[in-house]
Amino acid sequence: MINPALFGLIAVPSVLAAPSYSPSVEVRSLGDKSYAPYKVDCPADLTWIRNATEGLATGEKDFLATREKVTSPVINTMAASHGLAKPPRTPVIGVALAGGGYRAMLTGLGGISAMMNESSEGAASGIGGWLDGVAYWAGLSGGSWATGSFMSNGGELPINLLNNLWDLESNLIFPDDDKVSFYTELVTETNAKNDAGFPTQLTDLWGLAVGSHVLPTEYQLFNTPNLTFSSLPSVVSKLGNGSLPMPIIVAAEREAGELVVAENATVWEFTPFEFGSWAFGSVVKSIGAFTSIEYLGSNLNNGSANGTCYKGFDQLSYVMGTSATLFNGALLSLNNSDSSLATSLIQGFLEDLGEDQQDISRVPNSFANYNSGENPIAELEYITLVDAGETNQNIPIEPLLIPFREVDAIIAFDSSYDSTYIWPNGTALRTTFERAKILAENTGTQIRMPEVPSENGFINGGYNSRPTFFGCNDTTTPLIVYVPNYPWSAAANTSTYQLEYSKTQAQDVLNNGLRSLSLNGTVATWPKCLACALTDRSFGYTSSNRTADCQSCFDTWCWAGDDNTTTPNTYDPVIGSVPPWLIEKGLSTGVADAKGVENTTQNTTSSQSSASPSISIAWKGLGLTVIGLLGGVMVL
Repeated sequence: MINPALFGLIAVPSVLAAPSYSPSVEVRSLGDKSYAPYKVDCPADLTWIRNATEGLATGEKDFLATREKVTSPVINTMAASHGLAKPPRTPVIGVALAGGGYRAMLTGLGGISAMMNESSEGAASGIGGWLDGVAYWAGLSGGSWATGSFMSNGGELPINLLNNLWDLESNLIFPDDDKVSFYTELVTETNAKNDAGFPTQLTDLWGLAVGSHVLPTEYQLFNTPNLTFSSLPSVVSKLGNGSLPMPIIVAAEREAGELVVAENATVWEFTPFEFGSWAFGSVVKSIGAFTSIEYLGSNLNNGSANGTCYKGFDQLSYVMGTSATLFNGALLSLNNSDSSLATSLIQGFLEDLGEDQQDISRVPNSFANYNSGENPIAELEYITLVDAGETNQNIPIEPLLIPFREVDAIIAFDSSYDSTYIWPNGTALRTTFERAKILAENTGTQIRMPEVPSENGFINGGYNSRPTFFGCNDTTTPLIVYVPNYPWSAAANTSTYQLEYSKTQAQDVLNNGLRSLSLNGTVATWPKCLACALTDRSFGYTSSNRTADCQSCFDTWCWAGDDNTTTPNTYDPVIGSVPPWLIEKGLSTGVADAKGVENTTQNTTSSQSSASPSISIAWKGLGLTVIGLLGGVMVL
C-alpha cells in the first residue's frame, strides 16, 4: 500500500497520464473537461491585438465609467466626514496587495477589512467605507489569492469568508481527508486540459488546489472548477455593476534559459478584459500589447486568428496559480542549504522540473509574429510566467503607475518576507522605483513612481513599521500610502511555507492586517490624514496651497527625503506593541486598544518565535517535505 504522503509526491508531477487508483474511489470521467479550454467559433469583429500605445481597453474604460458612479459619492461622503472639502474631481484610488502565501492573503484582506463599513472595527476606526471609493485592485501571488477570493465571492467581508468558506485548516497540498480523491481530481482536471492540446505544468495543479480552498464552493475542485477571469463581471453581479474595484492580477516573464528572473523582466497583467503587458522584453524592451483574455489560448499569427479559437483558458484558479508560481525559487534556496540525503533528492527532482519547463506557467503566445523585428517575444511559442515577486517587486504597484490609468493615490499593503523574522523592509517599493528609472532612461517607458528610500533607509527611518506617504509633492506621480505588516496584535510574520492555519490563528493574522492600516485606533488624527492623502491629487495640492490640517498631516506622515544607508540592527518588532516612532512623535500613548472588537490578550515578546523559515520543521519525513516544497515555495 502506498503511503499517502508518497502518493501525493507521485500524483503531483503525473499530469500527462492518469495513474491507477483504487477502484473504490469515484474518478471523474476524463470526458468532463470543465477545467479545460474548449473550441468556439472565432468572432469576426474582434480586434485580436491592441497596441499598448492606444491606452486603456474599451472594457476597462466602460467599467471605470460605471465604477465612478459608485466611487464619486462615496469619496465625497468620506471627505466630508473628516471635515474636508468636496474634491473638484473624483480621485482615482488603487490598492495593491503584496505576495506571501496565506500570510499575504490574510494580511492584505485584513487591510481591506479596515476599509469596509461592514467590518465593525473598520467602521469604528473611521476608515471603513473607503473601499467603495477604490477604482483598481491589484494582487500578486498570495495577494492574487486574496483578489480572486474576494472578487469571486462578491466582495464578502473577509472574516465571513474565513468562517464560512475558506478551508485553511486543511493543508493546501496535503489535506487531512480525501487525499486520494484530492489528487485524483487534480490530475483528472489537468489531464483534460492536456487532452485539449494545451501545455500543462505544476501550476495547473497548484492553482486548482488554491481554488479548492478559497473560491466559491460551486467552482472548487470537487464540483465544477470552471470559473474564468473573463466571466467574473457576468457571474458576480457586484463586479458587473461596478460595485467592486477592477481586479488586476500580475505575473512576470522568466525568459528561456533563466533561473534568476531579471528585475527588468516583463510584467504581465490579467484583467477581466485583457491579458498583456505595457512593455515587452527583458534585455531589449519594446512597446507592449494586449489581447482579449476571454479568447486567450486561441491560435494567433501577427494579430489574426487562423480559424481555431478557444475559450476557458483563463481559469481564475490558473491565473492565481500563475501569479504564485515559484518552483525555481525552491531550487535556488536548496543550492544554499545543507547536503543531506533528503535535500539532494529534492534538488534533483526540482532540477528535472526546470529542465522540463514544469517550474513555470506557459501561456500560448498571442503575440507571435506581431510587430516582428521590434517585438522580442515575436518568435516564442509560449509566454513563460512566474511569480512577479521574483523580480523583487513583491507589491503589484506597477500596473497602477501606468500613465493611461491616471491613478491619484495607491494604498500599498506590504506583507513581504524581506527580513530574518519575516517582516517587510521596503525592498519591493525601492525595486519598483529603480526599475522605473531604468525603463524611462533606456526605453522611454514611463512608470509614474515617486522616489523612496533604500532598504536600509526604510529600516533606519522606521518606515517599514508604520504607514508612510511617498510622492507628497511630486504631482507627476500617484501618492503612495505604504502600509507595512506590523505586529499590532499578533505574530503575523507567519512563514510563507505555512500551508494550513487554525481559524484562531488565521483570524489573528487577518485582524493584525486590519490594524496595520487602522493603527489599532491609537492615533486619533490618522483617519483624517488618510483622507487627505487619498484626495490630495484631485485638488492639485502642493505644500504651497494645501489646507492647514492636511499640510499638518503631510508634515507628519510624508517621507522627508532622508535616506540613512548605514547598516541597521536586525529588525525584530515586539508583538502587541505600538511602533516606537508613533510614541516618539506623541501620536500615540503606546496603548494598543482596538475599537469595535473585544481586546485580545497578547504576549509582549519578540517576534522571533513565530518565524519558521526552516522547511524541515514544518514537514516531517521525506514525503511531506517534498510536498511542502512543491506547495510552499511558490510564494514569496
